[in-house]
Formats: sequence, C-alpha cells, structure tokens
Amino acid sequence: MLVLDTHTMPAGDRAAAFQATVSGNCSSSLALFEDPGAIHARMTVCDFGSAKVFNIDASGTTLRRTPRIARSSDETSIVLALPMRTDNHMAWQREDRLFGPRDLILVDLSLPYVYGWKGTGASYALHVDVDDLGVPRDMIHAAARELRGSPLYELVRDHVARITAQAETLAASAAAPELGAASAELMRALVVSAAGDGARLRDAMHSSLQARVQAYVRNHLRDPDLSPPRIAAATNISVRALYKLYEGIGESLEQSIIRQRLQGARTDLTAPRPRYTSIAAVARAWGFSNPSFFTAKFRAEFGVTPRQLVSVHAGGRTVRL
Repeated sequence: MLVLDTHTMPAGDRAAAFQATVSGNCSSSLALFEDPGAIHARMTVCDFGSAKVFNIDASGTTLRRTPRIARSSDETSIVLALPMRTDNHMAWQREDRLFGPRDLILVDLSLPYVYGWKGTGASYALHVDVDDLGVPRDMIHAAARELRGSPLYELVRDHVARITAQAETLAASAAAPELGAASAELMRALVVSAAGDGARLRDAMHSSLQARVQAYVRNHLRDPDLSPPRIAAATNISVRALYKLYEGIGESLEQSIIRQRLQGARTDLTAPRPRYTSIAAVARAWGFSNPSFFTAKFRAEFGVTPRQLVSVHAGGRTVRL
C-alpha cells in the first residue's frame, strides 16, 4: 500500500509528511535531508501477517533515532534491510559501517541508530516483531555483527530482496500470511546461525527447513537446470528428504515448480511494460523449452492459452504472438 508520494504534494509540506510517515510505519526517528528544498520520496507498507515490508525510495536522507527517543518509545520490530541503488550508512550498537546495494543489515529498531544515504537512494526492509522471532535481543545484537558468517546469508538476502521488491503484488495474494510466517522462520534461522548458538541451531534449522527449501526454489525458478539434486544439495538435505517434505505439503516438487513458473510467466505476459517481446521468449525465460508443453500447462492452470491472455491484455503493447 502506498503511504506517501511527495510528487503530488507542495514542496513545503514534504518534510513533515516524510517525518510522520516514517515514524508511523517504521520507528520514531528524526528525519534530516540532504537538500530540504528538493525532497522527493515514495513509501509503501505491505502486510504479510507476522511480517511487514516497509520500502522507502527517496532523495538524500538521514534517519536519526536518538537515545532519548529510544527510551520514550516501545519499539518491537527487528528488521532486515537492503540498501538499494546506492551505499547506505548505518551507525548502531557501536558499529559504524557503509553498506552497498544488496548488503543485508540486521537492526533492532528499539535501540538508537543513524541510517541514511546521499543522493537518490532507497531502503527496502522486512520487519518482524521480536516476539514472533522468538530469540533474545542479545542474540540478535551478536548476530548483527556476524551476519555474513551465516551459511544462510545469501539465501535469506535473496529472499528479502524478492519479497520487498515485489511486496505490493505478493501482499495481495492469498498466500501472503504464509509468506510472512516463512520470512520470520528464515530470519530466525539466520540470527541463530550468525550468532553461533549451537543449542538453538538444530531447532531453528529444523523449523525453517520448508521455508528455506521453498525460498531457494522461488529464487531460482528461472534457472533451466533447477533440479531435485541441486535443490537438495543447496539446502543440505537428501533428495529423499526433499521429496518427503513436499509430500507433507500436499504438492509434488515438480508440480510446485511448474505452478510457480506459470504464475511468473502470466505476470510477464500481462505486464504493462513487458520484459520480453514474444510468448516464446517468456516461456523460455521461465524454464519452458517446449512451447506445446507450456501452452498445455498454462491452459490447464488458468483456463486460457498464453495467446488468448495476451490478446486480452495487450492493448497498445507490441507482443509477438
């Protein structure tokens, strides 16, 4: 849901609106601007049940949560944030670091911090309540310093990148609460593994297994060589355990991959600004090398052929059928 777009506001109202929107949807903090006379920002908040996504795209900004603000508020969110397009500066818990695009940042928003960027930049963030995360704050603080040391770092980073970049679409689906719960499981496993807590690690890895496998599959749907052995190896389980996992879900691994690829293809085919210029190119991009197989599966899933769907949605677009 769009909560702020300064493009439609008088310039003199933008700073106050930015301040109110951040404090109301992220955490109470003071907003400072690189160029107060030329503020531009777009913010969205999307609900995923036990998680939420808060994205900021804005001109040069610094958010300062002072010790006084921290003492006077009751903030409970733990955040995994991704800088977008430019380097972001973060000072928190005696750490003062510069993070590049796609670096993952773990932050306890109840504590003081200084966070921001110069020029046009952005921060996309996944929020989970500390009670839903189910780990003590001191472990979160320890994990924040060692996040890249976790074997789950890249998997969780890619998951956060996907869910935040596509938040508005994903939050509108019936599966949004399940996706939020899976995101909380992944965050918990990342925290426990980065903090090196062996006593909790086994439990965290077990409880997050389904979330980890499905996140890996979602992040590699476009790979033509996505296969059960590759998925099993990447998630540290046997192929037999992988199949058993999907038996418990009630859908085979093959069916799940095909269904998700078809959904991705449908999204591309109906996009206002198509990435590809032909149905065949869309099919190949989503791992379908056989056009007849793609058409048959597409019709079985959606009740229309790809050609019929494009004919309805093309409008003024140029798409080769």
